[in-house]
Amino acid sequence: MRLIVLLVAALSIWDGVYSEDQSKRGDRVYADTCANCHAPDLTGGQVVPPLTGDEFLKKWNGATAGDLFDQVRMTMPQDNPGALTSRQYADVLAYIFKRNKFPAGKNDLADDVDALNLIRIERRHGG
Repeated sequence: MRLIVLLVAALSIWDGVYSEDQSKRGDRVYADTCANCHAPDLTGGQVVPPLTGDEFLKKWNGATAGDLFDQVRMTMPQDNPGALTSRQYADVLAYIFKRNKFPAGKNDLADDVDALNLIRIERRHGG
């Protein structure tokens, strides 16, 4: 008999998984590399998805921060995917989380996908 182990995210996005300083760094990276397509207020455009609000939360609800990190890292910036450092991508995620009104904590969001896979994105605290 084979034992199957399911990893369940240990943290919620509501647990303060990024720092205020990190979101400020992410704001600068976002302004330089993302705002041109996703808009300065993260609302997206006709063919560019928003990074804040109901549509964003509906898409990512139940996913992990690692899922979002991988998606962004592999596809953005659109004209040069993977051009940022892992730290810069994590900083941008911290900024996106701040703009979605998820609370900040004391520590920076990790830039390691395995660690980020332990953080569940939830529309509302507790599910």
